[in-house]
Amino acid sequence: MDPVGRLFLCGRCRAQVVICSRCDRGQIYCGAACSQAARKESQRAAGRRYQQGRRGRFAHAGRARRHRQRRRQKNNVTHQGSPAPPPDGLLAADSTAAARQPQQTPPRILPVAARHCHFCGCLCAEAVRFGFLPRRVPPTDNPKRNST
Repeated sequence: MDPVGRLFLCGRCRAQVVICSRCDRGQIYCGAACSQAARKESQRAAGRRYQQGRRGRFAHAGRARRHRQRRRQKNNVTHQGSPAPPPDGLLAADSTAAARQPQQTPPRILPVAARHCHFCGCLCAEAVRFGFLPRRVPPTDNPKRNST
């Protein structure tokens, strides 16, 4: 019997994803790329929120002050400058041809008929669920817990 799959939309790119019950760990992203990008966005937002508060503003001001002092002492630059432009300023012959060709990306939305798990590739049952599986609590030997 094929495992029952869960159908969900990726929390970042909104791609339709089927995941089998064996691989299902409560994922909300279609893969590592979306998960990492969402994590990076979340960390940036947290940094912005921190710097908007009093403590974050003072910490940022202190870092900037220390950086200016180091720069005055060493006379260093923190970032590299732009590369020098080519002497004649002409474009490469193949640069315009690449710009004219549209990038063809594969469709991100899977048809409902695609019943294969997005993560392991196994075939899932025809019926899919939309919610999570209930959490399985292992039996314990704790008498307080079993008394109800």
